[in-house]
Amino acid sequence: MATTGSGTAVSVAGTLRCAAAIGNTTRRSTDSSSGATTLKRAIGMAMSVMVAVAIDSPPLRAQAGSGDMPSTRMVRIGFGGGMTVPVSHAADAFDNGINGQAYVLINLGSLPLRFNLGYQKFDLKSAASAAASGSTSIVSGVAGLSFDLVQIGPLRPYVTAGVGAFNVRDDVVDGLALPEGAATSATRFGIDGGAGLALRIGRLEGFVEARVQNVFTEAGVVDASTIRSVPVTFGILF
Repeated sequence: MATTGSGTAVSVAGTLRCAAAIGNTTRRSTDSSSGATTLKRAIGMAMSVMVAVAIDSPPLRAQAGSGDMPSTRMVRIGFGGGMTVPVSHAADAFDNGINGQAYVLINLGSLPLRFNLGYQKFDLKSAASAAASGSTSIVSGVAGLSFDLVQIGPLRPYVTAGVGAFNVRDDVVDGLALPEGAATSATRFGIDGGAGLALRIGRLEGFVEARVQNVFTEAGVVDASTIRSVPVTFGILF
């Protein structure tokens, strides 16, 4: 039993170190033209890491060999963070951003509910407005569904979709359009959906997921009808 616990700890540490390395690499990319390439590379590397851990870790091989079953707990809690890549019109206004989220999964049998609380922050590109510098932050609350596709040993691919409210706050410093230190905020309707891959590690699961978010706004600092972003998140599900 001690050996199993040690192997699990090594697997968790290795996965988190790889996720941190990917996050450090992707944060250095601020060119919107390379955002899609960076996003694909981050997702591919993260999934490769999780598959490698699943294959190489003795405790997880033992679970797979014994027909490991998905968790039957009614309530589960997850935490994560990562990079957000703006796309479409938003890519012209924002640099790559950061994100964090906490969510609750409620297993009601045929109706698996998911409730997300998320935070994102982007720096505004100077060409996007008359401001010398600034940032936009988004706090969101989303309710939706999360469906598992298949269970492959300790690996669990899934899809998720939901709708909710997004509070968009624009902070402009030394700007011409707004007084110094001024900020505007508004709460808008939005949709959220994507896919992920979870890896069982003992009683926990590590996960990586990519979602697409559409926040419907009026023209403001970002001259577009919607803010589209792709949050890529790494985290742990309890």
